[in-house]
Amino acid sequence: MRLRTLGGLSVEGMTFRREKVLLLLAYLCVEGPQARRRLAELFWPDAANPMNSLAQHLVHLRSLPGALREDGGRVSSGITCDACLLREAVRDGRPADAVQQYGGAFLDALTIPLGPDLEEWLFDTREALARETRGALIALAGNAAAHGNAPQAADLAARALLLDGAPPADELELPKLWYLLSLTGHPLSAQMEREARDLGLPLQPPPTTPTTPFVGREAQLEALAHLPPGHIAWVSGHAGMGKTALLDALARTGGWTALHGRPDAPYRTLEPLTRTPPGSTLMALGLLRDRHLRVAIDAWDTVDAATQHVIEEAARQRPGAAIVITARLHPPFEVDLHLQLDVLSAADLREHPGVYDLTEGHPTLVAAALRGQPLDVRQGARVRALPAQVRDTYLMLALQDAPDLRATRKATGLSADTFALTLSHLTQEGLTAEGGHVYAAAAARDLLEQVPVHAKLLHLKLARALGGPAGWPHYAAARDLWEDIDEEGAARAAGLRAADQLRRGYPGLAVEILDGFADRADLAVPHAWALVGVGRYTDALKRLDALTVPAKHTPEALAARATVLVRLGRDAEALDLARQITGSGPEAARAASVIAHAARSREDWEEARRHSQIAADLWRLEGEEEQHVTELGLVAWARSYLDVTPDEAFRDVLPRAERFLNVRGTILLNYAKRLLDLGVFGRSGALLERASMDLERSGDVLGYAQALINRGVVSHLAGQLPEAAEMYRQAIDQLRGTGSVRTMGLALSNLSEIESDLSAFEDVLGLLLRADQTDLVMQIRRSARLTDTGQGQAFQS
Repeated sequence: MRLRTLGGLSVEGMTFRREKVLLLLAYLCVEGPQARRRLAELFWPDAANPMNSLAQHLVHLRSLPGALREDGGRVSSGITCDACLLREAVRDGRPADAVQQYGGAFLDALTIPLGPDLEEWLFDTREALARETRGALIALAGNAAAHGNAPQAADLAARALLLDGAPPADELELPKLWYLLSLTGHPLSAQMEREARDLGLPLQPPPTTPTTPFVGREAQLEALAHLPPGHIAWVSGHAGMGKTALLDALARTGGWTALHGRPDAPYRTLEPLTRTPPGSTLMALGLLRDRHLRVAIDAWDTVDAATQHVIEEAARQRPGAAIVITARLHPPFEVDLHLQLDVLSAADLREHPGVYDLTEGHPTLVAAALRGQPLDVRQGARVRALPAQVRDTYLMLALQDAPDLRATRKATGLSADTFALTLSHLTQEGLTAEGGHVYAAAAARDLLEQVPVHAKLLHLKLARALGGPAGWPHYAAARDLWEDIDEEGAARAAGLRAADQLRRGYPGLAVEILDGFADRADLAVPHAWALVGVGRYTDALKRLDALTVPAKHTPEALAARATVLVRLGRDAEALDLARQITGSGPEAARAASVIAHAARSREDWEEARRHSQIAADLWRLEGEEEQHVTELGLVAWARSYLDVTPDEAFRDVLPRAERFLNVRGTILLNYAKRLLDLGVFGRSGALLERASMDLERSGDVLGYAQALINRGVVSHLAGQLPEAAEMYRQAIDQLRGTGSVRTMGLALSNLSEIESDLSAFEDVLGLLLRADQTDLVMQIRRSARLTDTGQGQAFQS
């Protein structure tokens, strides 16, 4: 239950009509608990027995459930009213809620006569509530103006000016209202201007409406807009953090005088405040004694020394004006409010999708992005203006995803002291964060595309300084500039980078790196392992065949060759090589894995489980967690054929594979295949989709193709033939060039049960014939001829 007092007088949801009783309740709501005698004398000053009159009205008030609270000689309201909610919203800084509560003038519908004191209270309260609502409307209008929405600002200002129950605008409100109305040339602005001139009030022309929306600094703008008289606020931040934009927005709210630093003469910065420049500190302080004055000073470091001295004195004396100052550095004297600006957060920019990802929240770049201006153009001028060594340092930092300061200093050739000063300069200019991170580095890299030769030189310097896996991307970018000394360094970096990619589960990326070093014997084995990872077994075998005879018989080469052969289905040759490897190192683990693979091919699941477990244990001794988990996945697969259900077999190993994308994909694939064997199609399909995503993202071509084939099998068995055929075709396209003949044959065999025209796959059929898969080719052609009968069963990969 709530009492309505604004624009009427009633209790919500009730038809209570006694005006004097409701007036009494309104008084208690607005003024709080009251003594009975005080109420009696105020409401019935001429009655023979005021206390009796009060008692009678309280009887009626008690008929409203919960409306009255009595405590001996005092009474109070038990419900709230719209006027109280309005004042609460104003106190809490919620102007929109306050305006929503204002339904009209306070108690303007009363028809009963009032005593002089009660009437005075009513009129004073009516005016006070209207002024508070007008202030809320002006605040909303100022906020709209700050965000460049001039039409909304003018509409709100007009509502404030014409607010029902409000007195004429006073000397503080009138300039603000005129300013907000004049943003759009509202007809009321001319009337406001005449009234202001008559009162001798200064009017400041409105600034140009911004072309870029004001975003992300609403809280700071609100704090500055409500800075009390006599208080000083300091806004600090590196270059480009939006200090000037914030002050411009503040000026657009109305009532603020914007001053820009002018260092060329004493008190020059303060000139806009007076027609006659002040001749002394005392005179300048006199300008700041006006409590109605609100001054915003931009760029403290460019303010003339005399004005700086005046502001420092004002900070001690607090003469009256509200003052806001922006600077790159922290305040040199005590202030009431210090706002430190940094980059904007993703939450600040949530209404502008994609802008944060593009700019990393750097205010200057955000403004450019919102204007549709290319970021490299916006940054280009600033970067080109930097001294050469500072510019090259900045660009080298931008070329690194995670800047290595030690390597960057080495690449620049700067001393530690000079490098530290250079980093400080870049931070002060707002181009980098502490630690060397470049804001929106992609824009800086776009700049380098305009000077490709210089970019390659910077890459080469970084590559030499970084070395190791981190150096390879820079060696690759600078390949055209390699000198003889760079060949060995680049090869080492490439090998380490490829090994790192293999460990992370991205064999495709490793192949891309090592394909460029196909002539180097020292990278043959790691290259072969990368090719195995993407299913290019034939290419891996060719790479190993090119080794010298002694090199072929090293444990590393034997293990790689055995793995390639077993993947190609040449199990006898693979087992012969695997059994030549002894010891307990990585090669022994790979040999055990080859033996397990051959056992799986002949469906000897206990032998497969035993050797996969041996391989897993050996990898654990080596500290190779990814390989260890890979083999545990194969142990689980073998167990699912032996003594436990697939769910039990794979339950513990999947969580351990979360960090390794291609390993998890392979385990999911084997899990799904086992469920498919058992006829659990629904869960198998869901697991295959997850496996496909993991294997595709990791660059595991063969694994991805196997997942596609099995997804095709699920659709095939469900009678969804177009979907199945598309999966098989995609798998064949993935497998072309990998050398995985058997898997390609299975995919084509399944496709032949759906489509009779295999003319697009004659190359695949020829490859199968050359690989002595004559029986499989005959089966595929026979299935194609029988497709229309709907007979046959889909194979798995």
